Amino acid sequence: MRLSPIDVGSVRQPEYTGENRCLPCTAVNAVIALVLAATLGIVTTSLLGVVALGGFLAAIYLRGYLVPGTPALTERYLPASILRLFGKEPIASRSLEGTSSETPWEQLAAAGVADRPSEGTLSLTDWFREAFRVEVSRRESAPGADDVEALAAVSEAVERGPRAYSIDGNRLLRWESDAALVADAASASVLRETVDDWSDLERDDRLALLERIRLLLERCPSCDGPVDRNDERIDPCCQPPHVAVWTVCRDCDAVLADVTAPEADAEAWVGLLGVDTNEPTRTDVPEAVEG
Repeated sequence: MRLSPIDVGSVRQPEYTGENRCLPCTAVNAVIALVLAATLGIVTTSLLGVVALGGFLAAIYLRGYLVPGTPALTERYLPASILRLFGKEPIASRSLEGTSSETPWEQLAAAGVADRPSEGTLSLTDWFREAFRVEVSRRESAPGADDVEALAAVSEAVERGPRAYSIDGNRLLRWESDAALVADAASASVLRETVDDWSDLERDDRLALLERIRLLLERCPSCDGPVDRNDERIDPCCQPPHVAVWTVCRDCDAVLADVTAPEADAEAWVGLLGVDTNEPTRTDVPEAVEG
């Protein structure tokens, strides 16, 4: 009887091998293969255990994993500390959902900063847009440590690099661009003068509200160019799907806001921005910046 050679190409799964191979998935499956082979060698014979191990490793090499459903399993059970061991940095989630009893967008609406027409998308109100423009135009120099101290409600902010400041001695705030920092400084100044309870907000709530405003800007505070809003669904291996939304000036390419949140959490706010999460999926992750 003549045996037909195995068609390796029909077995190989390129989406999980080669450049697409996930090291955490491979490591988990290799450990499982060793345990299974060792157990089989103990209950039967050593030779059978060795043969089984060879088959298991061949399957991992050709298919990327041994246990079906591995990407979902590692996504659910592997902690961030294990992912980092393989150089797989977890996605930095900067959810727009604040700690207030009101939703973040309701906070902006209650303050008169943003409004949503019937069946429309959220946008800045006319009075805030004008007050923001005036505040930006009156500034004679780029924002500095004093502005960061005021907008973050801290006693001291120490510059650590371009648009990067340490606060409280152990936390680093970094803005995506000069335009983003200008926007936050101008918005904070306007809100400080017009919203009675602005000074009562917790720091993280302040920063989150300022970032939401940046997502709604229609003109760049640095060059007054038009702003484009982009969105993308990210589905990386070993981690749950996320939605990334970012705004960029069409003229000077300054990134004004860049927010990434788990898809399940993002469903509540992406619709307000006119974002469709059913966009083409990408498997790489944009660099996260805290702002």
